Amino acid sequence: MEISWLEDFISLASTGNFSRSADERNISQSAFSRRIRALEHWLGGDLIDRSRFPTTLTPAGHAFYQSALDVVRVLHRERAEFRGLVKRDARTIRICATHTLAIHFAPAWIAALRQTDRTGELNVKMITADLHDCGQALMEGACDLVLAYNTSAIPSMFGMSRFEVAIIGADVVTPVSAPSDDGSPRHAITASSGDPFPLLAYAANSYLGHLVGSGLDAWDLTRRVRPAYESSLVEALKGMALAGEGVAWLPRSAIQTELKAGRLVSSAPQAGYDLHVEIRAYRRAERERSIVEHVWRALVEMPKDHANSA
Repeated sequence: MEISWLEDFISLASTGNFSRSADERNISQSAFSRRIRALEHWLGGDLIDRSRFPTTLTPAGHAFYQSALDVVRVLHRERAEFRGLVKRDARTIRICATHTLAIHFAPAWIAALRQTDRTGELNVKMITADLHDCGQALMEGACDLVLAYNTSAIPSMFGMSRFEVAIIGADVVTPVSAPSDDGSPRHAITASSGDPFPLLAYAANSYLGHLVGSGLDAWDLTRRVRPAYESSLVEALKGMALAGEGVAWLPRSAIQTELKAGRLVSSAPQAGYDLHVEIRAYRRAERERSIVEHVWRALVEMPKDHANSA
């Protein structure tokens, strides 16, 4: 059964004339008659009383008429909605980012991206995951771009030639704690000696866990750490730091408000235990959908000070 058969029948029920309906449907009268017959054969009964003139519907035809109208209306509505979805999908870009970048970097960066002339009506689907899963999603085609931290201290999983990369921002991962009553850090990292300080640590298998771990080794601080809490989430470590539970290395982009308000302070203001990271965008090297190409050109050309650098 074809939808055109239903549309033919609806036209015939409206005009009551085979010739006029054939003209309306822009086909020959013989072809129109064959399609009405085909619909009747598919249904298993007569829709038209051919013993009368002008053309009239059989009782079954009258009963079927409203059903035919409903089916055609639903199909046309669904087709219109589907075409709208396809059109929207053509303007949709899927970005996978770690939770911290999705929360603290991406909103302002996307807003700046939308101000460029290249992206047009951009619809962003943000996917949050850890770095490994983001990389897997990009390789499998489940996302179009990945936003991730990068530093020379840790080999990048995106070093293969199948990816393109653009630097879109920067951040500083810095040690902080809640302040004491006099404004000094409640948990300070002293230069050489003293009691071990409570560390609010990232999971060892996370990117920031590797980054902070390499920093502690380089600064010879590992033996002076007392593990106090562990989580893969920056927001979880920030909450514990605000509660005064220890020292956490946190991206400045995630704690700007708390630093300005004095709710968090540097745990080592003189020692320089900061970790500098780039924020990079990655894409597959092969040619992608038009919207991906437009967004990529826009982010490459976007001035660095529009990239929400921390």
